[in-house]
Amino acid sequence: MKVLIHDERPDIPEFLLEIIVNHGYKAGIAKDGPQIIHMISDDRYDVVLTNGGYRELDRDQCIRLKSSPVFIIGITDSHILNRDLDSKADLYLRRPFLISELWLSIEKQLYNQSFIVAQDDCTRSSP
Repeated sequence: MKVLIHDERPDIPEFLLEIIVNHGYKAGIAKDGPQIIHMISDDRYDVVLTNGGYRELDRDQCIRLKSSPVFIIGITDSHILNRDLDSKADLYLRRPFLISELWLSIEKQLYNQSFIVAQDDCTRSSP
């Protein structure tokens, strides 16, 4: 599994990268929304972990991001109300979050991907 990380706080991406790589996954860092689009277009990422780098994307870029097979985990501050969250992310984690919450979110996506692949394989092998 590959995770693409974006956060506007300068110390967070490197911190998350180290944790994700130490857990055995591959990871990359995007500095902004357009770079997120560029990186998922050039390389296969399964999860994008972002605190809103997609906000600076134009409408077409947002559509491309949402139509890609990537799972988007948004990171938001705890004071943001649910009604203020947009639908661009598939799931939100509120700061401060536990690393175990991050793993649960990533591994849930890994399970969902493997379930979809297994279903697809079963469908193809049916007469």
